[in-house]
Amino acid sequence: MTFEDARLKLMAHVLDQVRNGEVTERGLARRIGISQPHVHNVLKGVRTLSPEIGDLLLRSLHLSLLDLAPLEEIEAQIARRRARQRVTEVPFLATPIGPSRSWPAGVNWRKSFPLPFRSTTVPEQLVMAKIVADPAMTGTLASYDIALLDTSEQGRATIDPHRLYVIERNEQAAIRYIRPGARGAYLATDANLDHPAAWEPLPLSSMQLSEAVKARLLWLGREADRDASTQCGRFLDNPTSS
Repeated sequence: MTFEDARLKLMAHVLDQVRNGEVTERGLARRIGISQPHVHNVLKGVRTLSPEIGDLLLRSLHLSLLDLAPLEEIEAQIARRRARQRVTEVPFLATPIGPSRSWPAGVNWRKSFPLPFRSTTVPEQLVMAKIVADPAMTGTLASYDIALLDTSEQGRATIDPHRLYVIERNEQAAIRYIRPGARGAYLATDANLDHPAAWEPLPLSSMQLSEAVKARLLWLGREADRDASTQCGRFLDNPTSS
């Protein structure tokens, strides 16, 4: 709401009270300490409502500028301010991840996305990644096209069978569950999660596995929903613990 909007709304409010008999021009003049002709000329638009007279009118009517603004406009402004508070953004990996895609060589510093949680700084080793469609992970990824990843050594050091990881094998950086087994680790997908016999074996040593695991998934979202008020993402892990 601009100053001119506030002036016009205040004038309309005062005129309504005068027309409804709730206040008279003379009574209003006495309240604010100016002459009745001056009040009359202001209400008729002959004289401009000055900020000083406007403040006197507000006080006499027990109003504030917020009372002149529609509730919808106040709520929208609050939502915009809350969105602006979260200005920290994370860079994207240089290329997407998923089937037939190798792990990106670096990040694209010209492309970023707001963190899905409040933070004044970007935690070290966090990156966003564009996700390509993966038929084996439709249950988890179907409605999302970006992910927040923790690429830190700490985030990749201990494999949790209930978390999702980006693992590169056969020159593909795919999102998978990593499950331990008697003969090593296995890769599981949404499609075969409940069928251990269908899991993909990983003939890797512990050191090779740590090198193959590129990141842990923290959050899934939609690139089109940059506004925090419309973002319907999903947290998979606690980002602040990374």
